[in-house]
Amino acid sequence: MGLSAAEQALRTASSAGGRLVDLVRRENQGAGQACPWDLVVSLNASPQHRVAAAWIVADEIMKSRTGINKDAYALWREATLDDTTLQGREHSTVHSFAYPVFGAAGAQKKANHGLAGYTGEWLWYLITRDTAPCPGHAVEFLSVPGPTVSDSGGDGMIVHRVDGTGQSFVFRLWEMKKYSAKADDPANTIRGAWQQLNTKGSIYLGQMPWADRQLAADTRVFLSSVVQQWVDAQPTGSGGVSVALNTSATPQKAFHLSHTHFTTHTHDGALQGLVIAVDNLEGFARQVRKFVWSAL
Repeated sequence: MGLSAAEQALRTASSAGGRLVDLVRRENQGAGQACPWDLVVSLNASPQHRVAAAWIVADEIMKSRTGINKDAYALWREATLDDTTLQGREHSTVHSFAYPVFGAAGAQKKANHGLAGYTGEWLWYLITRDTAPCPGHAVEFLSVPGPTVSDSGGDGMIVHRVDGTGQSFVFRLWEMKKYSAKADDPANTIRGAWQQLNTKGSIYLGQMPWADRQLAADTRVFLSSVVQQWVDAQPTGSGGVSVALNTSATPQKAFHLSHTHFTTHTHDGALQGLVIAVDNLEGFARQVRKFVWSAL
């Protein structure tokens, strides 16, 4: 009996290092612009590496969605790797965690609404989580993508503890978009994302829940005033836009006009862009869903 598709993907992923960042290359772009940006592309365009990346994303999503219910995650993972279908109460348990995104986004042959965007948020999260911060910075907090495909509010936030400066913390609020249109020109998508941050950034920050977070005392004090920091355009707060798109739409030039659309913050480093290029983004998202749903 041969290996399941999930087991094959796991072995490929593990041989490369086991993380999404082990399968991609990050390139600095836009030097000298008010908004520099990074381009993330695949290290290996082979179908095996593509499926391995989809497995990593699916596995990380289900680990996060099941949370402290380690038994549910173990049930899903074992059944997926064994290519078996859960039954009875085990099926109902795992289904409860998978459905809010992958059922609503269209399980099996139904519509794919929202799935690529949600997958793009997880690509941003995993790449950000496993990329070393710049010297003197340590990640204090990184938001995990929301529980559904239709959450309103800010898409992502990262807080760094900074050493050797007069300010102990800085944060960046991220807006994330997916672009899979046929025109292969993400400029309007990038512009719209910056305009959202420009007009709604403080609202997005005001929607973020902090009461139940396990945070250090000084971190909690800092986060208690992030809305005011944003409104006052203090240099402790910055903006970022991430776009997941098809490889064919990878821009040669991007984010060079971002400062004309995001005008509330003008300090050095206030803007940062990220482009994550995936060969057939919609198809990649469906592969992620296929792994999540295979046990159900």
